This record gives sequence, C-alpha cells and structure tokens, in this order.
Amino acid sequence: MAEPHMGEEEEESLEFKWGKKRGIGGKKKDVQFYGSFTYDGDEYALFDNVYLHIESEPEPYIGKIIKIWENRDKSKKVKVQWFFRPREIQKFTEGIEILDNELFFACGEGIGLTNVNPLEAVAGKCNVVCISKDDRNPQPSDEELQRAHFVFRRFFNVGEKKILDEIDDKIAGIEVKNIFNKRESQDGS
Repeated sequence: MAEPHMGEEEEESLEFKWGKKRGIGGKKKDVQFYGSFTYDGDEYALFDNVYLHIESEPEPYIGKIIKIWENRDKSKKVKVQWFFRPREIQKFTEGIEILDNELFFACGEGIGLTNVNPLEAVAGKCNVVCISKDDRNPQPSDEELQRAHFVFRRFFNVGEKKILDEIDDKIAGIEVKNIFNKRESQDGS
C-alpha cells in the first residue's frame, strides 16, 4: 500500500519544543543556546549525529550537532560538523581500503569542517558508530555495530586535504569524548 505524500501544509505544523537552556551569547547577548530540542516527535541533543536535507541534493548530508541556538528573530539554528561519504572525497582516498558503510569525520581548518543550518534542515537521527582503535574511544558492542547506519574510524582534514587515522584532543573546539562513542550504551534510534 502506497503511503500518501506529505503536503506542505502538514510539513509546517511539525511539533517543536526546546530542551534545556545552556546560556546566552552573541555580540548583543541576544542569542539563547540550548542543549537539546524535540522536533517532529524526536529528541535531539548536542553531539547527536543527524541527517540534514538540503533541497537541491538527492541524498541527505550527515553531521554531528555541535551547537544549538535561537536568535532574537526566533530563527532556530544548528551548527554541524560534517561527515564525508567516501565518494565526496574520492580523490583523497585512492589506495585506501574503505568499508561499505564507512564515513570520514571532518577535522582541520577550512571549508567543509562545519557550518550553520536552519534547525528545520534536520531530517532525522543517523546512527554513526566509531570503530577507531584509539584508546579514548569506548569500543562498540556487536549489537551497536549491527544497528549502525554508518561507521567511522578515520578523519578527513579539510585544510590539508588528507585522511588521518588519529586526532588531537579537540576538533573545532570539541573534545574527542564528544566525537567518539558515548561511554554509556548508545541510543539505537
């Protein structure tokens, strides 16, 4: 049975609710930062991996939410640090063995590391599990690996345009504990 297409009228009435407030910022102290939000029935928090839909693109982008806020004009924003699909950085992965569902997490400095998007571009959670053997990364269970949409173990330095196996303690000001797997069991949504 075919599902009915969602009309634009329905799309605008999606449920939205802010979560925990984190602080005020911006040059005029008119930006409210948050730790989480609920959108279309799903709860999202800082450092969740998400799909982002951009109208002109056939496939969603994948990123990690690193900031959530609302501006004075009530516009809702998320800052996202990107994952790259192997084909997006194809000329830099030559000769490297790549898993079927492997992504590369952006690091370094330059275009492609992070950007700001309207919160409404978030199209759902993406279960990305880190399989890096880095000592700072809690290793995933077999069950977590089976539930994963994607895995990552390496990084793509956007400035130097190269693949890295290891990273420093921070990327784009984010501590590695927020990049690697969470210590507690991961949410499988």
